Amino acid sequence: MTAWGAIAWATCPPADHRRAGGAVLRIFLTVILPLVLPTAGYALYVLVVERRRREAEEAHSPAPWWATAPWPWLVFAGVAAMAVTLGSVAMTSGVPPHTPYTPAHVEDGRVVGGGASGSGPSGSGPSGN
Repeated sequence: MTAWGAIAWATCPPADHRRAGGAVLRIFLTVILPLVLPTAGYALYVLVVERRRREAEEAHSPAPWWATAPWPWLVFAGVAAMAVTLGSVAMTSGVPPHTPYTPAHVEDGRVVGGGASGSGPSGSGPSGN
């Protein structure tokens, strides 16, 4: 089994990993990208800090405080990642505004789960309201 096969086997059900063309994209987005992105960010950070330290050394002046301290960069990267995540979740998920919510209830002796129902504010949901 190849490395891709092992990753596909671990991330997809056995019956699905052979026929799904999107499995490679899912593997890339859920396995490879989360491993490579932080490593690339750290490598970029090290390159920038070392270049600024070297420039300050050649000029015989102390390096600026932010060139040697990672905290401002880490805070900025964290806030940027949070903004991108919140923005993408807000734009790509959820139900339309004013969609009625039906709470969980008991119907014929079984519990029926709740959730957004109907086509809009008219209230024509599964319960017939």
